[in-house]
Amino acid sequence: MDEQTALKGLILRRFFSCFHSVDYHGASIGKYYYNQFLYHVLGQWDLTHAKENLPYWHEINEMKDSDVYQWIDEPYPYDPHPGGLILMRGGFGDIASLYLPKERFILLSPNQAEVDLIKLNRPDLTAHNIENYYRENPTAVEALNQQIAAIIQNQKDDPLFGSTELLEWFKKQTPEIVRVFDAVQELFHNFHIGAVLTISSIVWMDSALNLIARANRIPSLTLQHGLIFDRDLFCHTPINATKKMVWGNANREWYQKYGFPESRTSVIGSPRFDTIFNRKWCGKEKLHQILGIEPAQKIMVYATGTEMSTIVPIILNGLAAIPDLFLILSLHPSETPIISQYQQLTAGYFNCKVVRFGQISLYDSLSGADFFVTHCSTAALEAMLFKLPVITVEPSSSTCFSYGDLGASIRVSNSDELNQVVSRLIGDATYRANAVTQYQKFLSHYCIPDGTASKRLFEQVEHVCNTGGSA
Repeated sequence: MDEQTALKGLILRRFFSCFHSVDYHGASIGKYYYNQFLYHVLGQWDLTHAKENLPYWHEINEMKDSDVYQWIDEPYPYDPHPGGLILMRGGFGDIASLYLPKERFILLSPNQAEVDLIKLNRPDLTAHNIENYYRENPTAVEALNQQIAAIIQNQKDDPLFGSTELLEWFKKQTPEIVRVFDAVQELFHNFHIGAVLTISSIVWMDSALNLIARANRIPSLTLQHGLIFDRDLFCHTPINATKKMVWGNANREWYQKYGFPESRTSVIGSPRFDTIFNRKWCGKEKLHQILGIEPAQKIMVYATGTEMSTIVPIILNGLAAIPDLFLILSLHPSETPIISQYQQLTAGYFNCKVVRFGQISLYDSLSGADFFVTHCSTAALEAMLFKLPVITVEPSSSTCFSYGDLGASIRVSNSDELNQVVSRLIGDATYRANAVTQYQKFLSHYCIPDGTASKRLFEQVEHVCNTGGSA
């Protein structure tokens, strides 16, 4: 692993070691806090500062990929809960209802906005808002703060873990963990829960569900959300849940590289991709009508990410000069607040439309498009499932996931190369066909493209409900 990732691992190992004895409702607060803690610490401790000031810096030389599991995770013991209810994140409601009767599951949402959205889209399903279970508990907050303060006092010679600044940071976080853990524990007390299904090990509500389930010896599953790569090692580890449901064998191999036993992962494909195969999308003719463009125009879909200042100018400069090509900028959900910035960037490009999340479905766009371009978005996999030629703009070596390195995309580094590639795709049918052929091996290794991942997911849920043991 690179030095920056190794530093994160070194700090996390110390963090878990220092605070392993502090729990609430039997759940480790360290496993709940760890991602927020890393963000906090790395804002102050860069590599140079760490090398000069951490007395255990030399331990970084001992960091090996295969040791990650034994340092920051552990087996997950659980008991069988046949007939128990499945407690899951609200977003799973649509696919759960395909395979489970409504009386078999409970949907939990992090806020009223998600509850309202579920009511709008699926009025037949009921979602609980975790905020309705919040209660103030100052006694528990104070007790936790005292435990944490004692540990930090014992570490007073450590410039990181013995600092008063760290204690103040913890005190700001403690009311949240008490509020969320109390709410989840109340749900477990009120309902006969047989298994938990979440989207992440680091998102606050999902993390609490995983950890409280573990404390109650209830199995939990967490689902791969996007592409997994080394730069974000500690966004994907520790797993915290009984198992991580991954999209393809490549992702299982990734976990095994870091020492995770095979029993902690299952390959099921991506449930979110199932709708590509199981629903009718608008297609070329209707997409042209929606966009108000001529039938002869080719359509390029660009799935954005967090690279507006670097990648967008390359794409706009490379495509603007190609006649009869229309560009759809499909914004990432997190970019809705900055849509005006994209509109300013594209103000002089008339064959272009900036599409906020939900305005035109990504799958409707892909179903009617001719080509797809991105930097490193997961949407490239979805474009492959629609059999579109995939171009990635990778101007320099990157710590992001590289489709180009894996031979899954046509990689370009600048506007001129992009212009040449798209012009050739438009005019050369053989080149276009080869662009689709080249990623088939990659696709089969990174996901199961058969449209039945949801079925496999709920088979796994039923399986862990009905069996007991230690993963």
